[in-house]
Amino acid sequence: MNHVLHICSDYSKQTLYRELIIELSKKGIKQTVYVPVRSISEVGKYDIAGIENVKVIYSHILFFKHRLLYQVKIKTIFTDIVKKVNLKNIEIVHAHFLFSDGGVAYKIKAKYSIPYIVAIRNTDVNVFFKYMLHLRAFGREIIKASKKIVFITPAYQSLLVKRYVLGKFSNRVIDASIVPNGLSPVWLEESMFNCAQTLVPLKLLYVGDFSRNKNVIKLIKVIKNFSKRIDVELTLAGGGGNDHERLLNLLQRKEFKFAKYIGRVEGIRAMKQLYNQHHIFIMISKFETFGLVYLEAMSQGLPVVHTAGQGIDGYFKDSSFALPVNPNSERDVVNAIQSILNNYEIASREARVVSKSFLWDEIANSYLKIYNL
Repeated sequence: MNHVLHICSDYSKQTLYRELIIELSKKGIKQTVYVPVRSISEVGKYDIAGIENVKVIYSHILFFKHRLLYQVKIKTIFTDIVKKVNLKNIEIVHAHFLFSDGGVAYKIKAKYSIPYIVAIRNTDVNVFFKYMLHLRAFGREIIKASKKIVFITPAYQSLLVKRYVLGKFSNRVIDASIVPNGLSPVWLEESMFNCAQTLVPLKLLYVGDFSRNKNVIKLIKVIKNFSKRIDVELTLAGGGGNDHERLLNLLQRKEFKFAKYIGRVEGIRAMKQLYNQHHIFIMISKFETFGLVYLEAMSQGLPVVHTAGQGIDGYFKDSSFALPVNPNSERDVVNAIQSILNNYEIASREARVVSKSFLWDEIANSYLKIYNL
């Protein structure tokens, strides 16, 4: 496989796509990355200048109306790609989202007969398929015409088949590849890992935004009750989101004195130090595409508590170090924490060992196999 066109509407918002493309470049793959953006500030973000055989094309062509007019958005992106990319040189298209990117890949295949693979992520399942009923049929058509479907997590494979595909392509979806997001090797370099920390007080850590989806207010209320039984501290790193102010107001109350907010922590070394100061990572989001932060925590020896049916659920069945919970069940969350504590040293060491299988080099190898089917 010589030339891949990535269509990635989220490229300028997260570094994970850049990591994948760099690893693929190391393996001799020529790549064009097309990035449609809504603001001029996104142009050039996470560019890969100087990386061999990679060209990133940012295109400021999206505006507010495109949020409401899906087919207009797809046509706009398609027309722009035709102008800016020499499709005669493209051998396969990698659409990183089913609807936002896959719709464009579908049109490219229809006109130019270029095959495509398509990834299915959180917004595809929990926004487009769930709420945009008028687009479900088109979503199924994108799936049907693709060369291969990629799920970032097993949880979304199961959810899509059961709720939205309705058996029409169930065999095809079941045969789809499951390829996670990757972990930078720097997380496993110069390790500060030491699982022999005293567990009193028990130190829990949350890292992320304070949106309602992240369920942080539910989390601190659960830990408030748990703190009556055990000496526990909860550190909240990150911030922002539509529950930020409400959460900070709650933390002013004496009943939440076990919790502290430390703001954003910048840089991998600083994050490693933060993880090393805690025992368990806990994030009980309502919805989660993958949650790379879980892997980062695991790489530093922290067992994790996560949401059942979302994110990393399905990757670590019956493990001691990654326990799924109902995010609305206090009993579930407390039982998961207690289960980890009952076997903490083993859970901590296993978390670190398993995290090595998520390095970007392995993820890139998985995509190479898919490209060359």
